[in-house]
Amino acid sequence: MNNAIDWEKAYKNLEEQIEFIMKETEHLIANTPPVLKINKILVDRSNGYTSLIVNATGSNMMYACYLYENKTKKELVKTPYQYSNSFVFQLPKGKYFARVFVKANHNNKQKVVDTITFNA
Repeated sequence: MNNAIDWEKAYKNLEEQIEFIMKETEHLIANTPPVLKINKILVDRSNGYTSLIVNATGSNMMYACYLYENKTKKELVKTPYQYSNSFVFQLPKGKYFARVFVKANHNNKQKVVDTITFNA
């Protein structure tokens, strides 16, 4: 019984299939939209302004933000959907929370939401 592997033949066989594999992979990537997801919400405080910057994945995304005072849960700002992924607020010192919404522009039914609590 001979268990020797013909590596040259195996390599040539793989080489013949690589172009097909690459084209199939390219087709799959091009036709599979990225999953809509909020990765992270960053808070940036500078010059008296607080910015929320949304890092999300998806395609043709739009963003909205609802801002609340943390203690009273009073809604302070309700932004409409926009193409920009950042929101800038001039807030007095205090604790706040925001609900951030991201939707796929081409499909209003696909939406994700995340909440962040922060100090201004």
